[in-house]
Amino acid sequence: MRAITGLTLATAALLSTACGSVPLTAGADYQPGYDFAQYASYAWDEPDDQPTGDPRLDNNPFFVHRLHTAIHWELATRGIQYGRSEGMGAALTVHHHASVRDRVEVFEVESETDYSDQYQETTEFIQYEEATFLVDIADARTGDVIWRGWARLDLAKVLADPEMMRDQIDEAIRKMFESFPIKPGVYPIPPASPATEGR
Repeated sequence: MRAITGLTLATAALLSTACGSVPLTAGADYQPGYDFAQYASYAWDEPDDQPTGDPRLDNNPFFVHRLHTAIHWELATRGIQYGRSEGMGAALTVHHHASVRDRVEVFEVESETDYSDQYQETTEFIQYEEATFLVDIADARTGDVIWRGWARLDLAKVLADPEMMRDQIDEAIRKMFESFPIKPGVYPIPPASPATEGR
């Protein structure tokens, strides 16, 4: 795929502001004024061979299924269905990649001293595993990427809980697609097995 240029950066979304927690952030980039309404179908691109950096996600069919299901829902609610369009090939190809790395966040907090009502600033650290999801949507005919979305979240909190993992992926993809030029408005009809293609 060829990278897009001259893009307008979408504002990242902050989902959690609780002290001591790592927020889920998401955003997207695309060419303003591009006609996204011309597309009505998509197919999964071939998966890349780049490892995620975490063996718990590499070749994990459950993770891929959750990711595909979340992406399919967002596209289908915008009238872009999985499969072919009236005897033609799919108009779009969807490619995704996940990566994981260790991160340390440093921040200043105010705490009450033991000997007075005054507050003092202290430094706290949060060490966590940051997962980054990238979703590229390309014109199937030209191969040009027309939209890129991304999301970041704390992976360690959700890996041990499949339902929490599903919910976090759903939320990450939903926030990512808030910057998609076509707004949701169609109740999707799931294909037979959207999450099993392109693995």
